[in-house]
Amino acid sequence: MGGRLGIDEVDVSILRLLRENSRMSFTEMSKRTGISDATIQHRLKRLMERGVITQFTIIANPEETGYKVTAIILVQTDTEKHEEAKESLSKLPVVSEVYSVLGEYDLLVKVWAKSLEELNETINDKIRAIDGIEELMEIVVVERVKEEASPV
Repeated sequence: MGGRLGIDEVDVSILRLLRENSRMSFTEMSKRTGISDATIQHRLKRLMERGVITQFTIIANPEETGYKVTAIILVQTDTEKHEEAKESLSKLPVVSEVYSVLGEYDLLVKVWAKSLEELNETINDKIRAIDGIEELMEIVVVERVKEEASPV
């Protein structure tokens, strides 16, 4: 497994534990892996320096923070204004993800709202108002089956 960006099984073990709980102590990681605290600290520092770990964060329960509605929006853009459109979408606080994609649409955008009314306002007043956006296809999520960070 050493071929993935120069990370080995020890690094993968550390990454998996941190993905499970980014606040896990070195002592707990050591107990669960059988790797010394010092080695875990050294490896963690190296993973951060090399950019394998880019940040430590939390995952908030969207319903508990008031965001009960999620939508996936496929966006067609004007080719000449694509860069500006994706940057503008990225700056909206209710947008958590923006991906350039291949196919009929140019962007895939994940949007959060506190209600369907708020989602409608966001789409019509903010997203459609962005220069370079030509067409949208909105998909409202009715159930989150699996939602997590990328695999390690």
